[in-house]
Amino acid sequence: MEGVGQVGGGGDESYLEVEYGDPHHPHPQQELEGGEGGGEGESSRLQEIPCVINRETEVSCRREQSEVFVPFSFLHSYFEVYGQVEQKEDGREVFEWSHSYSRVYEPSGPYAPTGTFLNFELYNVEARERVKCISGRKVRVPISTQWQSSGYTYPIQIAQFGLSHYCKHLTEDAPQRQVVYLLSCVLQGLSYTNEVLSPYLHLSSLSFNWYTFFADITSSFSPFLTSTLLRGKLWVAFYVSAGVVVEDGDQHLGAWQVVGGSGRVTRTLDPTSRANILRFRAPESPSKGAVVLSLADVTSQSLLVVSLSFLAQGNASFSVAVEFRDKKTEVVTVHYIRSDRLLQVKDRQIYYGLGEQSGWRRITRNLLIDVHKAASSTPSLRKKFKKVSRSKLRLLSLTLSGSGSLTNVTVASAEHLHHFYDAADWLLRHQDQQGGWSIPVPRKVISGVLELGPGWYSAMAQGQAMSLLVRAAHHSGDPRYLRAAAGPQHSSPSTPQTVSGVRTYFPGGSVWYEEYPTNPSLFVLNGFIYSLLGLYDLKEFSNDDSGNSRALFESGMKSLKTLLPLYDTGWGSLYDLRHFTTHVAPNRARWDYHTTHITQLLLLASLDPDPILSSTALRWKDYMNGHKAKHN
Repeated sequence: MEGVGQVGGGGDESYLEVEYGDPHHPHPQQELEGGEGGGEGESSRLQEIPCVINRETEVSCRREQSEVFVPFSFLHSYFEVYGQVEQKEDGREVFEWSHSYSRVYEPSGPYAPTGTFLNFELYNVEARERVKCISGRKVRVPISTQWQSSGYTYPIQIAQFGLSHYCKHLTEDAPQRQVVYLLSCVLQGLSYTNEVLSPYLHLSSLSFNWYTFFADITSSFSPFLTSTLLRGKLWVAFYVSAGVVVEDGDQHLGAWQVVGGSGRVTRTLDPTSRANILRFRAPESPSKGAVVLSLADVTSQSLLVVSLSFLAQGNASFSVAVEFRDKKTEVVTVHYIRSDRLLQVKDRQIYYGLGEQSGWRRITRNLLIDVHKAASSTPSLRKKFKKVSRSKLRLLSLTLSGSGSLTNVTVASAEHLHHFYDAADWLLRHQDQQGGWSIPVPRKVISGVLELGPGWYSAMAQGQAMSLLVRAAHHSGDPRYLRAAAGPQHSSPSTPQTVSGVRTYFPGGSVWYEEYPTNPSLFVLNGFIYSLLGLYDLKEFSNDDSGNSRALFESGMKSLKTLLPLYDTGWGSLYDLRHFTTHVAPNRARWDYHTTHITQLLLLASLDPDPILSSTALRWKDYMNGHKAKHN
């Protein structure tokens, strides 16, 4: 976890005043008057003196009479404190000292299983160092390198990816969006509506589950729609916010250019979807010719998310030219090609594989993330693109190669619902026969002592998946999401590895849902609480008072209240209880995990009046300010 720990002042070490000598016999009051203080005389009294720390380490310090000044760089690492020189509004420089580098997020209002999830609107999962990229293949979710460098799909990261974008959708302003090519679509006939669209259409709220509709009938256009019945016909009306229509196949036509002389562009009505589409033909290699649309005049620095519905024939592909402006201007081209290879970089040419599947696909790519991940993976680009930020990037053009069709091309500042449903639909497609989502790579918690082979389950993964799927069921009205959310709760206590991770028991009979199903158990605190939140979301949204989720939640809450004091160190919290089960050293929670514990407890305290939740959270907050429990 990144901390502050930086000391300002052009690289000079900051020194802090520390008393020395017998702490029970204070030294006499210093005399700082009578010509001794101020100016050069004061600085001349600072003398270098070696400080020997516990007869183990020697540090160069500064002495002024009976005071010794110790470098903060040493205190930072020795006492795990943080500080930096900051300038106030009045021009004064002050040294800001803190005992922790993380922050607690108080609940902003009553918690609901259909609302925001903790502080996940602040999460940026796809930008994490241990995320290789967002896959361009059918999954369209983060590819993790956390425990395997080649990359794999990690259910926890995928659920957090979806939850973060759902929270952003609820908390952020509507994204800026410009439409490069907008379809018009009419679906005829009530019988067609009732038979095909009824699972997706919810007239009571005038909402439409576009994503499920697209996944099932492979007609892919815009997710930004409302619907209503008019004279026996279902009109699907598409709209955009804060955008300019560049091409809709009718009144607005994009200025596509054929480069190289051998390409062709036509506009037609697709007989299957009855939508206006653009058909293109060009050489498969862009160097031999292509169909190009300039984006330089219709996009700004804030619009870096490209979405389009794409039908490829053969090896058809598309690419986006991106301008990177730093000390000098560079141009990189990001290609989206028909390949199962995740990511490949050749100089300034970046390639993301879209997989080999056929048919219409809705593709959404965040060029900020795609350029950042490519630059991070390649030493040659990493040197040139030291910090890829939104303000440094601008889209230049969209290029089509090969033969295919496309429609509904948009550029936007964000497409949170796209990513939310990408994660939810991945969970639908990859739920196993036991009702859960296993982790496909091994995990060594303590080498040779606590190890897990591929295919293990995590209570945290199942809990966050439940929280995501409940929100997808609410937002879409699709019952498949709720059925999938109910899957992980059906676990047998006699099974060593249950779908809820591991239902283990602490001595004395307290049940625990394990993030890591090791033997002996770890009793990880934050993962257990995430599993409780998933069970709470399911029981509240399903309104099933007699359901298994309610019993599992209530049993878990009882265990949490019983075992919570075991995680209190008197100045912080413990990540797990491995010292109790394996007789190794205690595993202290880093400050970011400590604040996660507090944030989780504050949320649970808003749902349960038991004072142990709120009092523990408040005491643990005090630890972040340097307070400690009293000694004897």
